[in-house]
Amino acid sequence: MSSLSLRARLTIWYVMALVAILVVFAAGVLALQRRVGMQRIDGALDATAAQLTNMLREELRELDAPKLAAEESASVIASPGNAMAILDRDGGVLSARLGALSLTDLVANGVPASGIWTVETAHGAWRVHVDPRTLEGVDVFFVVASPLSDLARDQRELRQAMALGIPIALLLAAAGGLWIASIGLRPVTAMARRAVAIPLTGEDDLGAPVRDDELGQLTRAFNGLVGRLRAALQTQRQFMADASHELRSPVSVIRTAADVALSRRSRDESEYREALTIAVAQSRRLGTLVEDMLVLARADAGGYPFRPIDFYLDDAIDECRRAVGLIAADRHVGLHVTGASDVPVRADTELLRRLVVNLLQNAVQHTPPGGAVAIDVAVNGAEVGIRVTDGGAGIADQDRARIFDRFVQLDPSRRGEGAGLGLTIAKWIAERHGGSLTIESSGPCGTTFRVLLPVLAAVSQAELAASS
Repeated sequence: MSSLSLRARLTIWYVMALVAILVVFAAGVLALQRRVGMQRIDGALDATAAQLTNMLREELRELDAPKLAAEESASVIASPGNAMAILDRDGGVLSARLGALSLTDLVANGVPASGIWTVETAHGAWRVHVDPRTLEGVDVFFVVASPLSDLARDQRELRQAMALGIPIALLLAAAGGLWIASIGLRPVTAMARRAVAIPLTGEDDLGAPVRDDELGQLTRAFNGLVGRLRAALQTQRQFMADASHELRSPVSVIRTAADVALSRRSRDESEYREALTIAVAQSRRLGTLVEDMLVLARADAGGYPFRPIDFYLDDAIDECRRAVGLIAADRHVGLHVTGASDVPVRADTELLRRLVVNLLQNAVQHTPPGGAVAIDVAVNGAEVGIRVTDGGAGIADQDRARIFDRFVQLDPSRRGEGAGLGLTIAKWIAERHGGSLTIESSGPCGTTFRVLLPVLAAVSQAELAASS
């Protein structure tokens, strides 16, 4: 069935549903028709029994013999096709007009109980009504029966009509369903043809939706998907171009230094040392760049391992301060940590340290000699905030929206100090922990980056101290 078109499958499901509905409807009609027929027959039997009762009462008032009165009453009541009998209280027959039937066909046990039921006889099914009465001091049973042959004939004719009409209705419904499905899916087919012709570049899409129903929602969703795919493709292309450019620079420097060192048969030791120093510095830069690119690539693919544990945030920040302290001292920049202590968090220690180190390195690089970088930790309810403030010249308003983009370096003079991936990685790490990284403020006196992370509330200070 999967090889069929959607139009054919919709038609088949529609016809199958209609078959089920018609079968249930037909069964309901047959049951209702039989019930109504039974009620009609029961009503006629009640009327006949009532006539016999009235007639026998009158005859008993005129005649003393119950048997004679019963015979006279039965002869007066005209009920063609029906069977009737009047019995005494012991089951003896006072009068009977049973036709081809016998009394045992209708009443199996001598003296019948009152009620109404259906019996199967050699002459077909009969509906039997037994009504006990006491008339003028005489106890009698009226037995009135009617054949169900007419009801069976009506049921048979109704089944034949349904057997003929239902297939015709299904054929007409299938044709109508196929036509309706064709009309309903025609816009989808047109959308598919237009979607095939949409190029990966440019601004073409399915156009603005001309309707507000489900097809309009599909059009808007597809246009949004095309836009996201183009944006992702553009980001990938830009990433590849920027990565190629960033990788080419250190490789070119290393190759040039090696070519210069090998261009003459012999050189002084100082010249070789200079070439090797350049190669080592560029190799380190190349290794850092490749590592950062690998982190982002694995983050985009959702394959970067995330191993959260419970620890104190200020301990991790102190380790990061010491790690960046050598760079800061070399640039004559001070590092100061203030704020709350013993703040329990649940995070990946490796990633969180990388976030703080990236922010500190960025702050140190943009702080002039003699300046200072401040780190402040503050707990606010269920969140802990980490503020890193540098002493740089600030970020222009038009650049704040792209400061976290990949390979963005606002200061061309510092291109040799990084590849512009530190803030991108820091933002991803914050979001991976359920937090955020934003620019809280920026001006001529410096820029403040703010990290918000959830506080570990489920682990007490004593438990955390015991585990460490």
